[in-house]
Amino acid sequence: MNAVHTTLHTRLYRHRKLIVLAAATLLIIAGWTIRSQHFLLMTLAAILTGIPVVRLAWNGLMDRQLSIPLLVTIASVGAIWIGEPWEAAAVTYLYVLGGYLEDLTLARTRAALRSLIDLRPRTARVKEGDTLTVVPAEAVERGQTIVVLPGDRVPADGVVTDGRAALDTAALTGEPLPAEVGPGDRVMSGSVSMGGYLEITAEQVGPDTTFNRMVYLVADAQEQKPRVQKFVDRFARWYTPAVIVTAALIALFTRDVELALTFLVIGCPGALVVAAPVAVVAGLGNAARRGILIKGGERLERIGKIDTVAFDKTGTLTQGRPRVTAIVPFTGTEADVLSLAAAAEQRSEHHLATAILTYAEEAGVPAAPARDWRLEPGLGATALTDRGEVLVGNRALLAAHGVTLTPEQEAAVAAREAEGETIALVAVGGKPVGVIGITDPIRPDALEVVADLKRAGVRHTVMLTGDNLAAARRVAEKLGVDEVRAGLKPEEKVAAIQALQAEGRVVAMVGDGINDAPALATADVAIAMGGSGTQVAVEVADITLMSDRIERVPQAIGLSRRIMGVVRQNVVFAVAVVLALLVGVVTRNVFLAGGMLVHEASVLLVILNGMRLLGRPKVRTGGGLAESVQS
Repeated sequence: MNAVHTTLHTRLYRHRKLIVLAAATLLIIAGWTIRSQHFLLMTLAAILTGIPVVRLAWNGLMDRQLSIPLLVTIASVGAIWIGEPWEAAAVTYLYVLGGYLEDLTLARTRAALRSLIDLRPRTARVKEGDTLTVVPAEAVERGQTIVVLPGDRVPADGVVTDGRAALDTAALTGEPLPAEVGPGDRVMSGSVSMGGYLEITAEQVGPDTTFNRMVYLVADAQEQKPRVQKFVDRFARWYTPAVIVTAALIALFTRDVELALTFLVIGCPGALVVAAPVAVVAGLGNAARRGILIKGGERLERIGKIDTVAFDKTGTLTQGRPRVTAIVPFTGTEADVLSLAAAAEQRSEHHLATAILTYAEEAGVPAAPARDWRLEPGLGATALTDRGEVLVGNRALLAAHGVTLTPEQEAAVAAREAEGETIALVAVGGKPVGVIGITDPIRPDALEVVADLKRAGVRHTVMLTGDNLAAARRVAEKLGVDEVRAGLKPEEKVAAIQALQAEGRVVAMVGDGINDAPALATADVAIAMGGSGTQVAVEVADITLMSDRIERVPQAIGLSRRIMGVVRQNVVFAVAVVLALLVGVVTRNVFLAGGMLVHEASVLLVILNGMRLLGRPKVRTGGGLAESVQS
């Protein structure tokens, strides 16, 4: 019985505004119908709808704020005092109605976050030996083996060690089609198994999982305010007392209390207050459904000003799954070169290291015994073996260790570069032993990205890569990238972005690896490829693309501009309506009830304009009909 009572009480509380509005509606209708009781019924309606308004006004005063509810409270009390209870009822009723409509809209625009929370993995099947134990998802520890059965949600980020399955990642990436995964594939928490059996080694658990980080990013973004909203908040703080003082002066000099009360109520900037929040929350929720996480706030305004986009190459414009296509030994055999390279790359997470290790495994070539591994960002990797220190990387790595190439070796390397391959030089004991040629196919979805960026208003594109110039130019020419800067170390990428900024450009950097983190942090706007990107890159990013689809970049830029465009429309419209109404009040062409009706209608229009951002408009792009946010 207590449970039923609690549930009923919860439902009544949740719908309290609707209940108050329904009861007030009946009282107002009765007041107009039973003329002899007009004053009493209208006063009761004003009191009923006025109670929540007075409570808000009182809370504001306790916080030393002269709020908009205070204006409504003064106006409704004054209207009853001068014998106009209908005006008091209309003012409070319309204010509560406007608040109810605003609540409904904000509840809908926050649906992305709410649905994400509802999709949070609750439990996990942990395998220990032959035993399966069901534990809370947050109790999974790194390194444990998780079993995922059909219908289960993946409870942690990790790597598939056994089995195959189709995973629905729509809640994370916006991708409608399931992804087929098997041994060696990375999976994200929150994905749903559509069928199959998986064993996963957990790597990111608890609050560090992709799912939980996504929930945090969306929630944090929706709470942040763009500068225009901060301005509106500051404006409201001095505007409210200014309206009260002006209304008092009108009453003092004109002796027309009703005119002063009308000025007081019509001056409420209700539409201005909701102008930014509705648009921002709706737009960010829309983006989250597409797998685009925009961190909100001032970032929205920076994104809207982007005129230059800088790309990393490997894993961003290319697939990030490079393959070894050639091994040229300077001494010894191909297997010897490959074994030494695999020895140094065992602890590296770089895309090229993965290509070398995968090729060695497929070729059945074991890595030479090694120890004391060291990664040198932007250069390569080193390790100690029985034959001496092994170096695997670019020319700069070998030069830093005093290793030089002979003219014949330089010619062999140049030949591989001429084929558009990325090269990994291998040296041991201070002498070059060979070169490995690696090719990383261009992403199919990158073919139109530069053209789409131009349509989104980006004037210049540049590739910043640590790869060799020949390989970088081959990719840039196919994609239409305006400028190429190759052979860059992480600090040189930072310098390149700073040089672009010194030219007055607003630069966005798109990257995915730990090497890109300094450049991402330096850029005006950082865009991280979140699905395969490293955690540090995602953390510094202003925009995270959960689906790793590069064509989402122009969509994210376009949507950010559209959000700010709607915010500006709302602000201009709200200010224009308030000014027009105040002029109408002073010239005695606008009266209390009618003015309040127009006022609340303007609030509703602002809300509806913001809700347009919930849609998924489509326009024609160079490749045909495609998703866009430019309309």
